[in-house]
Amino acid sequence: MKNQVILLFTLFIVINCSSGPVYQEYPDTASPTEELASLERDMREAKKSQADILSPHNYAEAQDALDDARESIEDQKPAKKSLHSIAKSRAYLKRSLNFTSLSRTNLYEVVSARDQAIKANAHNLEKNDFEKADRELLSITRDIEKNQLNSAIKDGAKLQEKYLEIELTTIKKNNLDKSRELIEVAEKEGAKDHAPRSLAIAKKNVADFDAFLTANRHNENEIRRYLITTENSANHLLKITRDAKAGNSLTSEDMALKFEDEQGLVAAKQGQLDQSQQKIKNLSTQNTTLEKERVLNARYEAARKEFNSDEAEVYKQGNTLAIRLKGLEFPVSQSELRGENYALLAKVQKVLSEFDRSKIVIEGHTDSVGGKEANETLSFNRAEAVRKYLVSNQRGQPLDIEAVGHGYQKPLGSNRTAEGRAQNRRVDVLITSPN
Repeated sequence: MKNQVILLFTLFIVINCSSGPVYQEYPDTASPTEELASLERDMREAKKSQADILSPHNYAEAQDALDDARESIEDQKPAKKSLHSIAKSRAYLKRSLNFTSLSRTNLYEVVSARDQAIKANAHNLEKNDFEKADRELLSITRDIEKNQLNSAIKDGAKLQEKYLEIELTTIKKNNLDKSRELIEVAEKEGAKDHAPRSLAIAKKNVADFDAFLTANRHNENEIRRYLITTENSANHLLKITRDAKAGNSLTSEDMALKFEDEQGLVAAKQGQLDQSQQKIKNLSTQNTTLEKERVLNARYEAARKEFNSDEAEVYKQGNTLAIRLKGLEFPVSQSELRGENYALLAKVQKVLSEFDRSKIVIEGHTDSVGGKEANETLSFNRAEAVRKYLVSNQRGQPLDIEAVGHGYQKPLGSNRTAEGRAQNRRVDVLITSPN
């Protein structure tokens, strides 16, 4: 309601200052050519600020008047006529910028979601859906220009979700399509028969990466790590499929893998002694890393099986295991744990008991209802309540557990919808294994 009042008041000022834009006519001594060049520069800057999207009617009127001025100058008509068209364009441009600022303020989340989609290149990779969303945005901003507030406010949240979905689809295409294409080629070449284990690994990496992107679409550092791992496993699958297939045996995957290992050993023996020693050292480090990864994968699978879909979601982020406690609920604006929370937290405690010497961070998150400071305090208090429970119920060696509160700074969904706000109110448990 408060936003509607602000929007209504601002629109009243913008619209009722005059029934139409006031033209500030130029003096007879003004140069039409110079004023036109200045206007064209300002129109380009306005378009960069998305005035053509956020105030489409007024921007179009400004463009039409500019075109009239340009035509008048080209036809060498009286300077007064050209300057009048430039003045008219200036008036509509000024009004367009006012409405652009107004739309950007009141459709902030929609515009931000659109900007993120553009950053992901959605306007090219998901062109049809993006243009469809833009047509809906134009309809909303035209309603704002007409002082039709209810539809603008009501439709904004739905449109934000569309831009978010388009962005996520684009990010997944950017990061997953190559691996999926490689897997598809391998399957066509007989991977199911010739390299079933390598196929399972490649598909699991794609599924894990897909789930990670769903929850962490903007975590660029971890995305790059996932991308390398996923594409490497897909490329390796295709290579092993072809090597195994060349053996003309349905059980030749072992032979291909063994041959690959033997080739690596032969290469390691070549060269100078210092090079060989370094390779052995690197191989040892790699084996240690692989063993750590194997242990972490096993713990990840065990943790994932510990919770049902209503209780928690489990993700792997590099050497960090993330447990999103979907089933952990607090009373409104409160941070006290309730009795029904203990069964879920006991499962978390069981998982933590398998991660000695690991760093554990409890993250609290809220929706955007209320002030920034209040939400940061509430999110921290909820994380701290979970931390205290876990510390008081530790098994074996004491764990390093920290509580942090992010308020509403890291939303998963739109804070304009009840569903999105519910998704944003959450507690995450992050378990980071030592390197």
